[in-house]
Amino acid sequence: MQDYLLDRETLAQFIDELMKKRPIPVDNATEINNFREEQMKALDDHISDAIFGGMSDAQLSSLNQLLDQEKDNPDVFRNFFKAQNIDIDGIVADAFNSFSTNYLTGGHNG
Repeated sequence: MQDYLLDRETLAQFIDELMKKRPIPVDNATEINNFREEQMKALDDHISDAIFGGMSDAQLSSLNQLLDQEKDNPDVFRNFFKAQNIDIDGIVADAFNSFSTNYLTGGHNG
């Protein structure tokens, strides 16, 4: 999903900011990096769930067909949501906010 909406760097920056606000209780670089990677994957999954969870089966099928035809073309992904009147940016922003709230309040992401 990162290829279509957010690059890895954007996810990493977001997680890094969260980790500054609520550090994890380890100081081992390997454990910190593993935690960071887990949180980046959890964030990406959270965004995917927010997007795809609100779509109908027909929309999902149409999107899958488009993606199969236009491999490696992120514009197809965004254009699909625009044509469907789905506020992808709003959904992503809400997903970032809920992930952040969960992380900062001690909830478990991932």
